Amino acid sequence: MSPTGTVIGNSRIFMRAVAVLILAAALLFPGPAKASVVIEGAPLWLRERMERSAASVWAEIRQGGSASANDSLRLLSLVAERVFAGFDVADSFYRGEKAVLQLRPQEGAASWKVEIFTPQLAFPVDGWFREDVSGLGEKIVSHLGHLPVDALSWADGPLKELIDTLCSPRLPGWSASLLVRLEKEGPILRVSFVPKPPFVLAVVPRVSSDTLPVMLRSDLNENILRTLSPVVGLPIEWVSAHRDKVEEMAAGSLRQTNIVGNTRSAVEVSFKAAQIAAADAFVDSPKYSVRAWVAAYAGSDTKYPEIGLHMGRKFLPVSGWDMELYGEWILSANDFSLESRWGIRWSPWKNILAGVERAFPGNVTWYRIWIEGGVRAPYLWWRISEDGDHHVGAGYRLNQRISLEIHYDGRDEDKVSIRALSDL
Repeated sequence: MSPTGTVIGNSRIFMRAVAVLILAAALLFPGPAKASVVIEGAPLWLRERMERSAASVWAEIRQGGSASANDSLRLLSLVAERVFAGFDVADSFYRGEKAVLQLRPQEGAASWKVEIFTPQLAFPVDGWFREDVSGLGEKIVSHLGHLPVDALSWADGPLKELIDTLCSPRLPGWSASLLVRLEKEGPILRVSFVPKPPFVLAVVPRVSSDTLPVMLRSDLNENILRTLSPVVGLPIEWVSAHRDKVEEMAAGSLRQTNIVGNTRSAVEVSFKAAQIAAADAFVDSPKYSVRAWVAAYAGSDTKYPEIGLHMGRKFLPVSGWDMELYGEWILSANDFSLESRWGIRWSPWKNILAGVERAFPGNVTWYRIWIEGGVRAPYLWWRISEDGDHHVGAGYRLNQRISLEIHYDGRDEDKVSIRALSDL
């Protein structure tokens, strides 16, 4: 070998040795965050990471100061080919004060395929998931381009970040898991999904109604439990993102029940995703009202436990005037005497009812007003007879079933008593 060849060979060996040392220094002592190297020819989602790494190497090279500008650029290209496996440096040059590296995939660059594997979910939430990932595979392929398989030795982290970025808006609460499989036709990226805590652990339904008795609402509670069981065990974030679908699923199931269908009730469901998720349903019939209750008194020797039943038929004679024809029957437990009331009432304002009724025995006309407060709220009702007698109840509804009230009846010796009511 000629002396000149020996010098060139030694020079190349020296350059490779220097490149290794610079690479080690760049990894141990990262350079400035602001890149002074521009990478071209690589996927956009990789460029920032590549430019930061190349900038670290470039800073180490320039700190030496002994090599010429062209030698420094060649050294940067040599290190880049070592660092960015799968890519060759097609060209390198200066653009102002920045070094530019034009990369190209090595021969046999990959033509990627993406397989999306959905988790095993119950109907109908499995369909929601498929809707969420629709078109996701094509979107991932468009970002991968012809990324060389060898590049995954250093680009696996950025690739995972890319997939998470693409999946997170569609699938909150799910973590993507990646697996690369090499086939004859090319590499295949398999994307599967694992749920992330916290999860929906249970659903607590609560059906309220101004027109249906409690005994019928319990069946509706069970219906909601069965209907919403597919969301139990799923990520709270994802279930919350599908809140509208969950509410419609529950409402649609209630509408199919005989109770709602026969009473022609309207259904509204409000769902709040949490570990103990709340599903509140309001079922109200525009045609019928039914209520049954038992009551017991304290503080009066003239009042005895009683059982009551209210049945009404609603109608709308004039727009904005909700009216109801009703009958009430109250059975006393001491002598089984029965009082019946037949009346009509209407709602001039929300939660307020006013009416007139005829009570038997006695054939007495009573004027009556109701002011309802809802669950865990106070309420008031007041009856005044044509003879001037007053019958008043002011109470508090503890829950959907139990109420306590101060009861006043001007016809009795013990006019004031405490009454406890339990809706049936």
